[in-house]
Amino acid sequence: MNKSVKLSELNRNETIADFLRRQGVRVILPCGGMGSCGKCTVKVHFKRDEKALKTIEVLSCQTTADKLFEAAPTGCTEVTFEIDNSKILTSGPSTISSENLTETASLDTKPDTSDSSTDKKINGRPFIAAVDLGSTTIETAALTPDGELIGSLRKRNPQVSYGADVISRIKAATFSPFAASDMQRVAESTIAASLSELSSKYSLSEKPSEMAIAANTTMGHLLEGSDVRCLGEAPFDPGDISLKDISQIFFTDKAPVYLLPGISAFVGGDIASGIYYLGIDKADKPSLLIDLGTNGEMALGNRDALYVTSTAAGPAFEAANISCGTPGLPGAITHVSFKGTKPALTLIPWEEDFSMLSPGERMQQEIKLRNKRPLGLCGNGLISAVSSMKATGIIDENGTYTNDEWIKKGFPLWKPSPVTRGEAPITLTQDDIHELLFAKSAIRSGIEILMKKSHLTPSKVYLAGGFGSSLLAEEASSIGLFPETLKDRTIAVGNTSLKGAVKFLSEDSPEVRIRLSEIRDKSHEIVLADDPDFENLYLNNLRV
Repeated sequence: MNKSVKLSELNRNETIADFLRRQGVRVILPCGGMGSCGKCTVKVHFKRDEKALKTIEVLSCQTTADKLFEAAPTGCTEVTFEIDNSKILTSGPSTISSENLTETASLDTKPDTSDSSTDKKINGRPFIAAVDLGSTTIETAALTPDGELIGSLRKRNPQVSYGADVISRIKAATFSPFAASDMQRVAESTIAASLSELSSKYSLSEKPSEMAIAANTTMGHLLEGSDVRCLGEAPFDPGDISLKDISQIFFTDKAPVYLLPGISAFVGGDIASGIYYLGIDKADKPSLLIDLGTNGEMALGNRDALYVTSTAAGPAFEAANISCGTPGLPGAITHVSFKGTKPALTLIPWEEDFSMLSPGERMQQEIKLRNKRPLGLCGNGLISAVSSMKATGIIDENGTYTNDEWIKKGFPLWKPSPVTRGEAPITLTQDDIHELLFAKSAIRSGIEILMKKSHLTPSKVYLAGGFGSSLLAEEASSIGLFPETLKDRTIAVGNTSLKGAVKFLSEDSPEVRIRLSEIRDKSHEIVLADDPDFENLYLNNLRV
């Protein structure tokens, strides 16, 4: 996209990225604006009376208007910023579904198609809401007051424009009060927008009567408006991370909004929520919970003790830093297999309603969908692709392509056909594979150290995240995500952070609140950076 502005309208000390953000254009800054990733380049066209005078390419997070004034040719009166669409955060598609989060009979979730009105919205069906505030995506579920699922919705977290991981966002919030307040605002507004969409689709009341939010510690602090410097500096004391009511952020009335308690600065309420949902803290045999998210949080234990840790896996499992990556939304590639070197793709089904069309019109639309360009690879699609590439010899044991052309240009997973002429191909690059291997090695090394330090072997391994049952344990095992001995004990359990928030709303009582506190009290945090074996394990686990 292009954005033109008079040169005189730029603020001298403001970066291009900050200027564009004020204009409603959020350039994605994977490194949090530190200038280290080099992925926020924009072309700057200097003009006079729409005539091009000069073009330069710069990092938007590092280049201030002052530097543009210095580079501007004589007579220049305006500039046009040309930004690749892949570098811009858009609201993107969201997905509304009726996945049975509570493992009970779900409701009829067909939307009400009758005329809506303000009175109807205010007097709609009462509901409660649960939220998983993740680093990459925000998932919101609407439930009946009895805890049965009405529908859920997943959106991209707009905070990714400040960095792909929590460390980048901590730095951004520390150096810029505006960034801190903006990250609070966009998280709150995304949750509010999700509630509004669910309310409209399912004829619900204007807002929930109660809400629970599970989040990692950084996301929780940013949502509260708390200072996050304590999370980026020793001794990494998060302060008060107990259960709290933050309703003043969302509502003016007394509808409670609970932020679920965390465990430490780096092991948050999302993993505690998962422990609670799965009942790990009440089980006789030890279980391992792995959250395949940006922070790589995991917990191993049983009713006697819990051992927790986190590792800087990065957002590869959520495909956030993958060139062809996308959240797990309708149209995303979720599975890849090969016949020779020809890929066969499985997508999350497009959500289109053809019920009002004639049979002929419906057939035409279904043909269009079959030829429609996929959104890209989601996290399980990425794992599936690399697993299948290893099995067919497209990559070697180091994750390197076996063809020089693929090393240079990437492997084409999807190419435009005559029907889709003009669409961009979907290509998995060598760097993309390396990003997955970095994340995989961090998780695998964390598992090995957790097992060593705790002297426990899990009877069950729960893989949590936005994967659901579509993440095959065999594929994850084939790329070395966890030891081979654990493959037959592995279960993909979906978003346990959200499910724990749902369970909290259904069971809330003094006993449940005490239990959540006890999860924190019985947790022993293991800092991987302090373990002398971590570096060697990490290097050894980089292979596929």
